[in-house]
Order: sequence, then structure tokens, then C-alpha cells
Amino acid sequence: MAKDAYVFGYGSLMEKGSRTRTNPEAVEARPARVTGYQRGWFHQFAGHVGSTCTYLGAIEKARATINGVVYHVKDFEKTKERETGYTATLVTADRIEMLDGAGPWDHSKDVYIFVSNPADISNTKAPTSALPMVQSYVDICVNGCLEIEALYRPAHGFAQEFIRTTTGWNAYWVNDRVYPRRPFISVPNASIIDQALQEGNVLHYVQLHDMG
Repeated sequence: MAKDAYVFGYGSLMEKGSRTRTNPEAVEARPARVTGYQRGWFHQFAGHVGSTCTYLGAIEKARATINGVVYHVKDFEKTKERETGYTATLVTADRIEMLDGAGPWDHSKDVYIFVSNPADISNTKAPTSALPMVQSYVDICVNGCLEIEALYRPAHGFAQEFIRTTTGWNAYWVNDRVYPRRPFISVPNASIIDQALQEGNVLHYVQLHDMG
């Protein structure tokens, strides 16, 4: 029988469309902040020929915080299969701060965060010309933040917190949107996402390059 669980998503899992592709029932997600972990652009799959970009990862770090979403899944194995290169790690309830205004997290419910495996990260890893950040992935993450802001008034500033608490932004950033000259066709929130990134003071790293 499939095991159910609660997941703390801090990257692409924040966006409803992204997480429900894996767990269709995971429509509702509540904003939260977890203490003791650092999020950054340092997750690169060691030895994976098909890996062509750097993803968000998380490592344990005292006093660091990550904002994200908590949601329930009926089949936890599906999420674990999706999160290749990460290990599901139990987050103690005292590390979880709910940002939806509905009170503290229920201590009786276990929550798991997906932490980067040591083989796939290091303190020296960062986006490179061969393994850059890609705009399509940034779009999913920031759009997930914007969805949360639209649903939960207490989560105002959620997107900026995501940008501010994510390390590793640099010049190796590729625009791989399907329609880079008219991005609103494939990414309806493209202009709002770009504005959020501009306000977060990270776009100064790069002039986005279209893939050709």
C-alpha cells in the first residue's frame, strides 16, 4: 500500500501545476518557513549525461531558513522517485513556521524535505556555462511563489523571500523559454516573474541569453 506523507517543497514543487503532475491530489499547499536548511543553486547530478543545468538544492545549515510549501501526498513514493539525487529527510515540527495565518503546524504530522545528496552538491559547485540556471526552471519556482502570494495574504513578499534566501545566483543563466520574444504565450506570468526577479536584485548578474 502506498504511504501518505507531508512534503515541504522549496523549488519546483511550490508550483501547483508542477507538483500535481507527480501527485494529482496535491492541489492545496500551505506556505511555511523551515529553519536549519540553506537553499541554493548548487545541485548538479554527478555522472548524469542527460543533466544540462543546475537545479535548486538544500543542505543543512544552522540558523538558515527556507520558505516553501507544505502539502499532503497519498503516494510518497512517487515524489521520492521524482526527486532523484535528493534524500527525503524528516523535519521536526519545531523547525516549521506556518505562514498562512492559521496557526502552528500540527506536531502529530510528519513533514519531509528533500535534501541534496552529497555526491550531487559541494560548496564549490555553482551554475556554469555547461550547467547553467535555466529560465524555464526559474519560472516554475517563482510562479509557485506568486501563486502562494495570491492565495494567502499573510504570505505577502513570499517571492522576494525565495529570491533573497537562495544562494548561488550568477551570470550563468540561460533563457530557454519556448517563446523568448513573446514569453507570455507559454508563461502567462512572465512579466510579473521578471519584475519579481528585478526587485530581488538578481538580474544584474546576467543579460539573459536565448538558446539558439
